[in-house]
Amino acid sequence: MQILVFSDTHLYLPFDKKKFNFLKKIVNESDQVIINGDFFDGYMNTFDKFVKSAWNQLFSLLKIKKTVYIYGNHDGKKSSDSQVNLFSEIQTERYKINIDNKIYIFEHGHKTRPTPDMLFKMSWRFKHYGIIFVHFIRNLFIKIFGKLAVKIMFGRLNSGAKRYIKRNYHLKNNDYYIIGHNHFGEVDEKNHFAASGMILYGFAQYLTIDSISGKITLHEEWYK
Repeated sequence: MQILVFSDTHLYLPFDKKKFNFLKKIVNESDQVIINGDFFDGYMNTFDKFVKSAWNQLFSLLKIKKTVYIYGNHDGKKSSDSQVNLFSEIQTERYKINIDNKIYIFEHGHKTRPTPDMLFKMSWRFKHYGIIFVHFIRNLFIKIFGKLAVKIMFGRLNSGAKRYIKRNYHLKNNDYYIIGHNHFGEVDEKNHFAASGMILYGFAQYLTIDSISGKITLHEEWYK
């Protein structure tokens, strides 16, 4: 049995057919799904618009896979409503599974690295236009420089998350922490840490976990 873990898809309108096809493929190839936060982008569109959009073609597929939905900072619990049940079986901010005497702990990761939207009080309109600008710049940068741009923008962020987790979470020897948020995938066995990356701007990183051995594998590809 293979568990798919992805995060930071930031689904918003207009609908992206290429991203949809990629998500459909990896979901269909899995046995269970854990969405590790920022599934939709609540700063780009309201949750109701998201649910009524063409992205809802994913919902039945995710429901079949008994999807666990972990709230992030762009799709926090206050940003949604009971319609999250359309695509997930469990909704939470923290989730644990036990595989081969190892405890895998999932959080989106925004507690390890607060972002401006968390630190300062902002109107939805300000967040909306701000994130449009951020998405535009990141998308342009990645189109020009490819994975180098991903590394420059996001590659360093996991190190701070690891330090935060080690200092504040007091992990046991059999605990493994898996986060999203930093938009850069990584598997660090030594520090019992993994990051699920992003599926955004044509670039995809995601994790699979073998439900028998507990082996975590990082996958990476372009979907454009």
